[in-house]
Amino acid sequence: MGKGILMIGFQRACSGLSNLALRYLCCSGFLLLGALSSLSQAQITLDGSLGLRGALNGPYYTISDSMGQIRGSNLFHSFGQFNLSRGESATFTGPNTISHILSRVTGGSPSSIDGTIRSQIPGAHLYLLNPSGVMFGPNASLDVSGSFHVSTADYLRLTDGARFAARLSETSTLSVAPPAAFGFLGPTPASIVVQGSTLQVPAGSTVALVGGDLAIMGKGALLADRVPTLGAPGGQIHLASVAAAGEVPVHLQEFTRETVARLGGVALSQGALLDASGEGGGTVRIRSGRLLVDGAAIVGVSSECV
Repeated sequence: MGKGILMIGFQRACSGLSNLALRYLCCSGFLLLGALSSLSQAQITLDGSLGLRGALNGPYYTISDSMGQIRGSNLFHSFGQFNLSRGESATFTGPNTISHILSRVTGGSPSSIDGTIRSQIPGAHLYLLNPSGVMFGPNASLDVSGSFHVSTADYLRLTDGARFAARLSETSTLSVAPPAAFGFLGPTPASIVVQGSTLQVPAGSTVALVGGDLAIMGKGALLADRVPTLGAPGGQIHLASVAAAGEVPVHLQEFTRETVARLGGVALSQGALLDASGEGGGTVRIRSGRLLVDGAAIVGVSSECV
């Protein structure tokens, strides 16, 4: 198997993104971080729309299949809040027949994640939707055996046309079909911020961020220890930023400009490392209208920035 690596480490390399725009994007991330740090404590709550209602017991939260709804190989969960502090963890459990864990956060507050998101369901792909925003802190990590998708989309469309809406005011249909696309209903989707995290999935899997502006920051020193900010050994890293209503396919290689009229901004900085290298090589795909890579690196056999 080939082990070729294409590495892109731009310094102030930019496509249509001014320094002022970059400062705005990064400042928006820090403002989100400041707002979330004011939370008195991390908390995961069930909103009651799919079964139980109320707060779960931490700091090691167990999210069993009995707390959601199963349709075929899909396990649906609905949270009012989903936050983790340093040292905390959220562990999804369920039968080995589950292929997709589809979770939404409906309470109207951004998610602050500075602990570990874990799945004990072998090979299951985990989806987390919060249309109010998501921030990963420096201690955030993944312990999953499948792919991980995080989005600020308003709904997740399944291949049979059913929608799992991330807002309780919208109608949802729970289906057995696999996820097909992230849907956005307005022109200003919330941002996703990654600040010094290590979000890595197993070899051959996908880690995907799909939302409004994306700000991905490393630990400060480029390639100092080769610990990836986003890692998918021999797999795929997908970043998509949108600034209009429309849909982004789960399989980002299927994305066309016809599905979203206007794209948003992606900024990689402060030593951020996107690493999809590994046995057989991997792919990094970025779909944005404005891209800046400043003191950061992209590593993979194939890298697509559109």
